Amino acid sequence: MIIDAHMHADTRPIENFKDIKMAGVEAVIACAHDPLEMKQSNVTIEHLNRIVYQEPKRIARHGVKLYAAVGVHPRAIPEDYTNVIKKLPEYMEEEHVIAVGEIGINSTAQLEQQVFVEQLQFADENNYNVIVHTPRTDKKEVTKTTIKLIDENINPNLVQLDHIDFSIVDMVIDKDYTLGITVQPEKMSVDDTVNMLDKYGFDKFVLDSDMSSAPSNHMSLPETKHSLELNGFKKSDINKVLYKNVVDFHNLKI
Repeated sequence: MIIDAHMHADTRPIENFKDIKMAGVEAVIACAHDPLEMKQSNVTIEHLNRIVYQEPKRIARHGVKLYAAVGVHPRAIPEDYTNVIKKLPEYMEEEHVIAVGEIGINSTAQLEQQVFVEQLQFADENNYNVIVHTPRTDKKEVTKTTIKLIDENINPNLVQLDHIDFSIVDMVIDKDYTLGITVQPEKMSVDDTVNMLDKYGFDKFVLDSDMSSAPSNHMSLPETKHSLELNGFKKSDINKVLYKNVVDFHNLKI
C-alpha cells in the first residue's frame, strides 16, 4: 500500500484519484498551500474549509482516504493572518486533520519567519505534527534558517521536513525530523529518489508527490515503487518509505 505524504487534492481532477487508487495509493495527506492570492484571512479560511470538509468526500468516490494538514503557507500570508491561526484549533478537532501544514518559510523575510514561529509554537504546545516546506529558490540558505527556527520552537520529533533533495540532505539527515522526498518533475525524479534512498537508507524518509497546479506527476509514487522493486530493494524497506513511516509518524489508524 501507498500513502502520499504531501499533496494538494483541491487542484487535481477526480480522475487522478481513480488512477492512483488502481496503482495502490490508499490515502493522501492534503496540505494547505497558495491556490489564490490570500490577501485576507477569509480567503485562506475558505481554502482550509474546502480541504477539511469537501475534499474528503470528493476523493472518497474512488476509495482514497484523505487526511488533512492546515495552516498558513509562506507564499500565502494574509494581512490578518492571526485570524487563521485562531481558527486552527477548530480544524484540529476533526479526526482526519492530523498536522499543521504546509508551513515554513519561502525566503528569510521577517514576516514569513514570524508566521512560521507562531505556528510552530502552537503545534509544539498542543503536540501536533507539522509538515514544513523548503523552497526551490536559495534552498540551502533558507533551509538553514528553517532548521534554526524549528530547533528553537518545537520538538523535532513532531516535524516532517519536506522537499528534501541532494542540496540539503546532509544538513538534516542526523536531525530527529521525518524527511519528505518529493517525487515531482521539478524536484526529485524517480531515479534521484532511488539513489537517495540507496545512499541514506529508508528509516528516516517518507515519499510524496506534492501534486498541485505546478508541474506534477500523479503517478510518481507508484512509479517510484516500481523502480525500487526492479532495482532489488527489500519489500520491507519499500514499505517503510511508502507506508509504514507515514503511519508511524502520524499515528494513523488504517
